[in-house]
Amino acid sequence: MYKLKFTDGHGHAAGTVVYDSVKHDYGLASDDTRLTGVEHVSVTLNEDGDYPTFTVALDNLEKI
Repeated sequence: MYKLKFTDGHGHAAGTVVYDSVKHDYGLASDDTRLTGVEHVSVTLNEDGDYPTFTVALDNLEKI
């Protein structure tokens, strides 16, 4: 479980609680990491880790 440190490109506000995705992200986090040079991970708003997911820069996540 994490909290977003600042508003992300998907419109989720700083302080939004997100969870690790347990589903396949079809390489989206890897693509974003390669394209930006900043490590990204896939997260979800669902406590169970299910879809839908979105990618977030790792440095935007604060573990809670």
